[in-house]
Amino acid sequence: MTGNYNLYFSITKEDFKKAIPDDLLGKYSKVSMDEDGMVTMETPESWEEAEEVGAFCWVRKSLNWNKPGVANSEKVAIIKDEFSILEGEVSALINMGEGKEYPFNSVLTKLEAQALVKTNLFSDAEGVSE
Repeated sequence: MTGNYNLYFSITKEDFKKAIPDDLLGKYSKVSMDEDGMVTMETPESWEEAEEVGAFCWVRKSLNWNKPGVANSEKVAIIKDEFSILEGEVSALINMGEGKEYPFNSVLTKLEAQALVKTNLFSDAEGVSE
């Protein structure tokens, strides 16, 4: 029995810049060697840093991601990755969405992520076809 599932997670830019929950830290930690040959564990300090080192399968950011005058809490990225139910990773994602309304910090299926990408947050309104 496996407990890992490919899921999508929508995260606000505000939270994208914050620390990754403890239950997910090990997932994104990388073992490397320093110049002296010592083994070190590198852990990204934020979701943003994890993206920079290629930790996620796929990331799509809303069209307003870099737009000035829009609150970071209104900007959304969708992260695709494999998350474990058994290891508490899905629960950690759900907890990040506590008190927020869809689509902010929501766990999504593939179909839900596809539907969200078709909204005005991610697509030019004239370019969206139903």
